[in-house]
Amino acid sequence: MTDKMKKQKFILRRQAMACVEMYIDVGLSGNAEIARESRSVIGALVDFRGEIPRSSGFSGFCKLAEKIDRMTKFGDAHLMACYLLRSLSDRQHDAVVCNQAYRGRIKVAIDPFVPERRIEILWDDKRCADNLGCTIQTFRQRIVDGYTRMEGWLAESQESFRKAA
Repeated sequence: MTDKMKKQKFILRRQAMACVEMYIDVGLSGNAEIARESRSVIGALVDFRGEIPRSSGFSGFCKLAEKIDRMTKFGDAHLMACYLLRSLSDRQHDAVVCNQAYRGRIKVAIDPFVPERRIEILWDDKRCADNLGCTIQTFRQRIVDGYTRMEGWLAESQESFRKAA
């Protein structure tokens, strides 16, 4: 493999990883959740460790404008990333997203009533594979296959742009 081919492969992998990141951004944007946002009694109980807080007397302002400002507007790149990821097989899709979103990260669970008690969970290959119901080798192979397919599609689209220009 020549240096030019290695560089092209590296660029395509970075582009594929960026597509996965954009896909995750869309999935985690929470635009649908903004409409349901509000302070709940249970949330206040957790925040104040079982004590219902007293009212400050402040009635607040309309939060609609702030919520609208927080709504994310996604462009064509995000839409293309969604199409690209959804065109993978379900197993490749899940493995690639799990790899990007969880693998190598630590999940911390804290009991809201006993904050000193925290559990740290490392999302290694075994935990990711277990979560997806497959072996570690199968998980890794699905990641390779998924990225290889995305890189192929990205290379084809870039080639067609070059021909059109």
